[in-house]
Amino acid sequence: MKICMFAKYLPVHITGGMEIHIQELVNGLIKRGYKVTLITAPHPQGIEKEKKENLTIHYVKNKPKYTREKFYRESARLFERLNKEESFDIVHSQSTLACGYARYCKKTAPLILTSHGTMLNEIKALLRRNFSIKSFLTLPTPLKIYLLDEPIIYKKTEKIIAVSNELKEDIERQYKVPKGKLVVIPNGIDIDRFKPMEVDDLKKKYNLTDEKVILSIGRIDKQKGFHLLLKIFPDILKEYNNIKLFIVGTGPYLHDLKEMTIKLNILGKVIFTGRVSDGDLLKYYNLADIFAFSTLRMEGLPLVVPEAMACEKPVIASRIGGITSVIDNNKDGILIETGNLKELKGKVLEVLGDEELARKLGKNARKKVVERFGLDRMINDTVKVYEEVIEK
Repeated sequence: MKICMFAKYLPVHITGGMEIHIQELVNGLIKRGYKVTLITAPHPQGIEKEKKENLTIHYVKNKPKYTREKFYRESARLFERLNKEESFDIVHSQSTLACGYARYCKKTAPLILTSHGTMLNEIKALLRRNFSIKSFLTLPTPLKIYLLDEPIIYKKTEKIIAVSNELKEDIERQYKVPKGKLVVIPNGIDIDRFKPMEVDDLKKKYNLTDEKVILSIGRIDKQKGFHLLLKIFPDILKEYNNIKLFIVGTGPYLHDLKEMTIKLNILGKVIFTGRVSDGDLLKYYNLADIFAFSTLRMEGLPLVVPEAMACEKPVIASRIGGITSVIDNNKDGILIETGNLKELKGKVLEVLGDEELARKLGKNARKKVVERFGLDRMINDTVKVYEEVIEK
C-alpha cells in the first residue's frame, strides 16, 4: 500500500501532540511494510526532500511566508507530480492539510482525514481569551478554515477519524457530517516506552530528596491553563512546604508565567525546564507525584494525559474535550471543572494527602492505557480504515 500523508508540521518543526501522533503513526505504518510519502511545511534548514527506507518526506517550497493557502496550492502541485510516479492508494490528511488535494487535484485515491479538533472550537477558545486587537486580527484565518476549508474536505473524504468520542460528536453537530462517515480512533501511546521507571539521575539534577513534585507539560500558551497551577500553588505550599512544581515546555506565555512566580513569591518552588528531549520527557513523567493538566482549551485528545497515565501517575485534568474519553473520574484519574481554582486546589491537596488514593489512580490509569490506548491498536485500526475505503 502506498500512502500519501499531508501534515502541517512534523517534530522537526515543532514538538506537539499532533506532530508526535503523526511520527508514531508513520513509523508504525513503515514497520508494517507500507510505503509512506509525507508532504509538509518548509524545512527550517531549507531541506527539500528526505528519504529513509519506505519513508519519503517532501518539504514544500513556500516562501517568503508560510500560509495555509500557499501550502494548499504548492502541496497540490507537488502531489500531482509525485502521484504520476507513485500512483498512491490512499491520501491521508492530518487536519485539513490535504485541502489542496480535495480542491485542486483530480481525485485519484480515496481521501481520509484525521481530525484533532474543530476550527469552530478553536474560534470559541480564541473568543474566551482576554479579547484584544491582536486576538481580533487573528480571527480571519480560523474563520476561513471553518467556513471554507473544513466543509470542502469533510465533504470529499470517505472517512473522518476523530481522536475522541467528544470530538466525533462535535464534528457531527457542527458540520452535519453523517455518522457513518465518522470513526473514533484515539491517539496511541507506546506503552513499552511510557511506563514506570526510576529517575534517580533527574532527582540528583534538581537536588530532590524527599520533595513531592507536581508536573505539567505542554506548549506554554495561556489556554493551556498553567497560570491556574501557579495561582493555587501558594496555598499548596502552606500545607506542603516540601513540594515543587515543574512546568515542561516552551511557548509565547512562558515569560508571563515567570513573572507570575515572582509576584506570587514562589520563584524558588517552580521549575521551568524549557523544551526537553523525547528521551528525557519520559523521565519527567516518572519524576512526578501528580500530573496536573488544567487546560482551558477544547482539545481532541492531548497526548500528555495518556502518557502520564501510562507512567502510572495520578492525573488531575480539566473536564473538557477528549480528556473525558480517557479518564473515568475518581477511578483512573480526577476530572475538575474547567478553570475552577477551588476544585483544582482541593483535588491536588486530596491526592497529596492520600497515598493510597494516588496509588490506586496510578495503577488503574496504567491498566486502562495498556488495554485501550496502545500504539499498536491505533495503527491497526487506521490500517483497517485504509483497507475499507480502498475496497469500496
